[in-house]
Amino acid sequence: MNQEDIRTLNELKILSIDMITRAGSGSPGLALSMAPIVYTLFHRHLCIRPNEPNWLNRDRLIVSSQGASSLIYAALHMAGFPIKKEDLMNYRTINSITPGILEYMRTPGVEATTGLHGEGIACATGVALAGKYIKNVFESEDDRLKLIDYTTYCLCDDADFMEGITNEALSFAGVQQLNNLIILYSCTNITEDGPLDTTINEDIVKKYQALGFYVDMLKDGSNIRDIDRAISSAKKSGRPSLLIFKTILGSGSFNENKSITYNRPLTTDDVANLRKKWNLFLPPFEISKDSIIYFQKGINDRSDKKYQKWQEIYKRLEGQQNPRLIEIKNALENKQWNFNFNSDNYKINDNYRESLRETNLKILNIIGGKTPLILGGSADSSLSCQSFLNNTGELNPKNKLGRNIRFGSRENAMASILNGMALVGLKVYGSTKLIYADYLKSSLRLTALMNLPVTYIFTHDTIHIGEDGPVMQPIEQLSMLHTTPNLICYRPGDIMEVMGSWECILKKNLPSALIITKNDSPKLPGSSAKEVSKGAYIIKKEKTKLDGILISSGSELVYALQMAYDFEQIGLDVRVVSMPSMELFLSEGKEYEELILPSTVKRIVISAENPLIWNRFTNSYESIIGINEFGYSGRPFEVEQKMGFDYLSLKAKVESLLR
Repeated sequence: MNQEDIRTLNELKILSIDMITRAGSGSPGLALSMAPIVYTLFHRHLCIRPNEPNWLNRDRLIVSSQGASSLIYAALHMAGFPIKKEDLMNYRTINSITPGILEYMRTPGVEATTGLHGEGIACATGVALAGKYIKNVFESEDDRLKLIDYTTYCLCDDADFMEGITNEALSFAGVQQLNNLIILYSCTNITEDGPLDTTINEDIVKKYQALGFYVDMLKDGSNIRDIDRAISSAKKSGRPSLLIFKTILGSGSFNENKSITYNRPLTTDDVANLRKKWNLFLPPFEISKDSIIYFQKGINDRSDKKYQKWQEIYKRLEGQQNPRLIEIKNALENKQWNFNFNSDNYKINDNYRESLRETNLKILNIIGGKTPLILGGSADSSLSCQSFLNNTGELNPKNKLGRNIRFGSRENAMASILNGMALVGLKVYGSTKLIYADYLKSSLRLTALMNLPVTYIFTHDTIHIGEDGPVMQPIEQLSMLHTTPNLICYRPGDIMEVMGSWECILKKNLPSALIITKNDSPKLPGSSAKEVSKGAYIIKKEKTKLDGILISSGSELVYALQMAYDFEQIGLDVRVVSMPSMELFLSEGKEYEELILPSTVKRIVISAENPLIWNRFTNSYESIIGINEFGYSGRPFEVEQKMGFDYLSLKAKVESLLR
């Protein structure tokens, strides 16, 4: 290593340590062990533009290792991103742009919120998959339009490789032959609980070679020249790559190779020792001008050259006057789409009746036919969930423009991969049975946290699925979705409400969960696609007096309507409110809520889920007819009767409450 590299690398290290010391928390051990990898990546490989951080063809760095945040902020600051010295000094303080774990849309240059071990690896897989797909979309029109050819890097540590999601994602990456994905693994063999020799004994090289990866292990993960060569070889390998760098946790500190440095700041004496060892005597948070110039020159010389070539290709695209491709380019840059779904264009026969899974499939194909930016798949359940886009085939190395993704039985990885694809600008969806929402919860939570327009299609939503029994019958999953901040849930009751749900999903462009029943459903009298945007509406109005209000959604809505008509025969005048989206309804405000759910009137909820979530809309907990116990194996009508959720049992409970 030349002296300029040594000096600049050491200043990067000490800057990240200064941040942790001032904050009083963080991971100095990971910052010190990963610094040579991050330095080499930024200085010699990443094609980025600090003055244009959202350049469409920039290389992406997804950080899975949650302990590396101070190091990444220091590198972004030195690279010239708009992160000031004061921002570094405010590391881990409220409202700063340098939070404890990297957050999407908070810090210039940060590509994703990951944090949870393994999530970054799966997210990076999605970013790489999106890059290959978009590249093929442009080049299918003109092979000179190399508008997208970025490389996706992922920085991770030992903890990431113990999580199941990592194996899910990288197995998928191997099948998809994602040669634009490079995993940078800082292997210290130590985590928070200490050495790994009692928790991992697998041959990681052979394991990932078997999954189709180019794998290289460097015994000295601190040598810039060797790291540089390893990354260069990976880019030429033609395969997804895993680069394993043997590093020393807390390298150079008094406690190197000890887990105490994993999540505890260094002592004052230790920091002074590092400064003395590296001959760095500038005040804390100060970087020499020479190091800044040298670091930025390495980045800018390389990136400017690629950007100039990219501009030439972009001008060629504009010169072709291909409105379809220009529309795609603008959509990717702005994360906005000009395609919508208008329910007014479709007239539905009053006798229409079919499984809402089939209804949803038809609508999905109408929407998917509008643009190649819509794609998605299922976790080995496309036949059950009915989520296959016709006439495009599966996305794989042989069918590069396919829009159906076979994720396999990898729900957690599926959701995180979808996050990565959405980060690039695609409109994606993933489908599975509602019971598997538990498997993908951590990734779905990150969807909501990043406010990404991913749509989750959950089917088989109640005990009505019958014979499979309690293991497959969702009870608490819908409540879990409702209580996830920033997630809009839609549970339509018929074809009109399915159309209205998709109309909202496309227009609002927010994290969404579409919960679909497998049961046959008729077109319900009074249902409205347009009213779905309000979250709840009156689907059946009382005739003269208002004796009570029934609130329901999904497959239970037909029960509520039938009851209202039956109650008319015994002198009870009941209003029925359909609530396909609790979240949209609550956003409408108190005035609208009082209009359709007047507080002076008895309100009763019928919903096949845990009743606790519905307290907000009733006069008492007793007015919520739900399910808070596990189901049974049997024919659907037998299970309903056993659990008191068949029509006659429900009707008796409601009548008792009304009287």
